[in-house]
Amino acid sequence: MGGLRCPKCGRHIVQRAHRIGVVEHVLSAVYVYPFRCQLCGRRFRALRWRKRYVVQSAERREYERVGLRAPVIVVSSRDTVQGEVTELSMEGCTVTMTAPLSEGATVQAELHLLPGERPVSVAAAVVRSVRTTTCGLGFTRIRAEERIRLGGVVAGLLRSQHDASVPEGPKLADRRIPYLRSADFWLAVAFLVFLALVLAALLPRFSLCTWGVNC
Repeated sequence: MGGLRCPKCGRHIVQRAHRIGVVEHVLSAVYVYPFRCQLCGRRFRALRWRKRYVVQSAERREYERVGLRAPVIVVSSRDTVQGEVTELSMEGCTVTMTAPLSEGATVQAELHLLPGERPVSVAAAVVRSVRTTTCGLGFTRIRAEERIRLGGVVAGLLRSQHDASVPEGPKLADRRIPYLRSADFWLAVAFLVFLALVLAALLPRFSLCTWGVNC
């Protein structure tokens, strides 16, 4: 997204997130918006000067799903169903099934995403939606090792779909650099400068002391 990178993992694969609370709605008036990394899940704010976004519906996902075709086995409390993954993200997937599932049910899933490798195992997923031949699964519990493997597949798909020519962000040795790039940091600096100006205008004694004149 226009060179915007995640401050945690340095990847450029981010997507605008829903605004939460009054503060983020106010900040959007000065072009500061929330975003979410599609790989590590980090939510952060960033300045997008003179950039306006279309208002998002409440149903819009914060994780982008990318298209693929891969076998999946879904195990419910009543049955084991085979199907095919048609869309995938770090938070869930869309699958076509040979038999219907019940909306709201909790299931397990094995995603055969890469030929010749063992499937990515999802310990628990909720059936979010059910249509005629497809259903949407939301991952609710997945082991750290499996999540890393899932992230590798999703990263490759997203890079292929968007701009594979953009390299990953460099490793930042100086921990101060991410803060200097943070919109929250500069907002705090602007607030402190504004407060100092207000105090200087209202309290002449404070102004004289600030500029080194005898107090």
